[in-house]
Amino acid sequence: MDPVGYELCVPEGGKGGGVRATRGFQAGETVMVGVLEGEVARNDSHATQVSRTKWARHGGLGPKVNHSCSPNCGVELNDTGACDFVARKSISKGDEITFDYAMRNYSIEHFPNGCLCGADICRGSVTGWKDLPAERKAAYSGQVAPYLLEIDRELAGALV
Repeated sequence: MDPVGYELCVPEGGKGGGVRATRGFQAGETVMVGVLEGEVARNDSHATQVSRTKWARHGGLGPKVNHSCSPNCGVELNDTGACDFVARKSISKGDEITFDYAMRNYSIEHFPNGCLCGADICRGSVTGWKDLPAERKAAYSGQVAPYLLEIDRELAGALV
């Protein structure tokens, strides 16, 4: 059995390279442990939101995991503040590992060319948490960065 469980895969279908499973994963299993390289001053196309007001760079193959509007992984913050990828459903050997970038970024403005995920429920563009409909947010329950939910609660409280 492959102890790591994933590897870099070559670009295909107009997308950049991604990460592919080299073994199967069950729903709820940690697929990849996130590692932070360091904080950055502001949001950019390679930054990951790590709190309500801070961004950082992830290390390892984490930055190579592609977006999907119908992802097979969600995110959970680990003790270092990095995002671990956790299987939302069973993942088979050879499947591309994906997550929705909105699961950890409130706002995304750095992907002007549209979404390339090809999912049946594709939104057509890579958007942040703030742009997701309530149904999609509910479907991601328990699999998103907690600071996104804090922002939603604060904004809802401000509207009352």
